[in-house]
Amino acid sequence: MQSGTRLTTNDHTRNLVLSRIRGKSVIVDANLLLLLAVGLHDPHSIKNMKRLSSFTVADFDVLRIFLNSFNRFITTAHVLTEVSNLAGNTSGQVREKIFFQLSSLIETFEEHTAPAKDICKQVEFQRFGLTDAALSQLSPDALLLTEDGRLAHYLQSKALLAITLEDVKRLQGVRHAR
Repeated sequence: MQSGTRLTTNDHTRNLVLSRIRGKSVIVDANLLLLLAVGLHDPHSIKNMKRLSSFTVADFDVLRIFLNSFNRFITTAHVLTEVSNLAGNTSGQVREKIFFQLSSLIETFEEHTAPAKDICKQVEFQRFGLTDAALSQLSPDALLLTEDGRLAHYLQSKALLAITLEDVKRLQGVRHAR
């Protein structure tokens, strides 16, 4: 995707985008990884988490289906820490079950690590903070899936692969009200 390209749902665009990401690794941003872990526990509990209040069960379904087309998942300790902290805002058995799902997901992820002292020297640190700056430094051959349109557009302007969940919904032709 080139900077400023707006995705449409016509077949040509869909095939072009999907062919460009087919076989790539995927990097899942923190809020979407939290959505995945919570949704895998119980999709109906998505609405009960403050941090996920902008998402629906349909968003979880789109995310799950889209991620099924990848066989390699990449993350960072920064993303995992953020997701763990957000998931920790729940309590009791729900918390335990979400952490169980998160643990299962972590087992499938390839974790890349860069010291924070190196990341904070990058221009992306001042623009986006530690977690997103770390994501921006990962493999140029991997697709970053995020809900942060500003981050996605920035990375696209750097000729990196980035897509938002809204883009995925458009690609899949999903239309639903919030």
